[in-house]
Amino acid sequence: MTRIVIDKLEFYITNVCNLTCSGCNRYNNYKFSGFDNFNNYKEILERWAEKIDIIKPVILGGEPLLNPSINQWIEGIRQLWPRHHSPQIQSNGTRIDLVKDLYETCRRNQAWIGISLHELDDKETIFARIRNFLQAPIRETQDPGSNFGSTYQFVDINNCKVHVWVSDYFTQSNIINGANGKFQLYNSDPIAAHNNCSFVKWKNYHFIAGKIHKCGPAPLMQQFDQQYPFDVSDSDRDLIHSYRGLSIDEFDQRGEEFFRTIDDPLPQCKFCPESYEYKKIIFSNLKPNKI
Repeated sequence: MTRIVIDKLEFYITNVCNLTCSGCNRYNNYKFSGFDNFNNYKEILERWAEKIDIIKPVILGGEPLLNPSINQWIEGIRQLWPRHHSPQIQSNGTRIDLVKDLYETCRRNQAWIGISLHELDDKETIFARIRNFLQAPIRETQDPGSNFGSTYQFVDINNCKVHVWVSDYFTQSNIINGANGKFQLYNSDPIAAHNNCSFVKWKNYHFIAGKIHKCGPAPLMQQFDQQYPFDVSDSDRDLIHSYRGLSIDEFDQRGEEFFRTIDDPLPQCKFCPESYEYKKIIFSNLKPNKI
């Protein structure tokens, strides 16, 4: 059977993060709870592996290293999709040397860590954690033109790798902090919003709660609205919750159409801004930005 090939699929495994980066487009700067335990999705993932082929699997959140089943996610994804790139774990780096068995799991599965450095003042602290995580001797390079596009690269004696990107600017998310203290959303032309969306530009398709999604915000708006109801009209709330990702049970009925139209606009694109502005990340006091 010919599988559908996806160049990159991002396995979003937790809403929880220990940083509060302003502009986070997956809402992790708020007290956004919930994570996906690998064992709850193991059988679903096995069924997906019969239908799709993933060239570049990425594991992220939130902060994925806060998910207690992170090692199982790495191991499971590598076993199910072994033919192409090994899993990338995209992290903020603050817990890289604190997760039990993470190093051996990465070494055994040839997985590698990508770190987004959100605060330049934390660079040496994060680099110290990387050196503590890897095994000497460690080769350290600074090459913005590397194959991964990272600025800093670390490779140890076992060929375990950590790549670091400086990412201290974000665009805004689609959440607006209203004057009434409630969370609001944009009311945009969905075509214009889609045309300027970074999820579309970089083809950031997501695996969330067992389903494949065209983007991250569409299903996460539903989860966020259940925890912190948006200040929106009844019709807009209905629109938020009308979005459906593709489940494995629906693959035979609507899988062909879903993947054929995966880059097309969604009605829910209206909730995102039509244009974006990069701003320096700032941290709030909602939760500590240090371990």
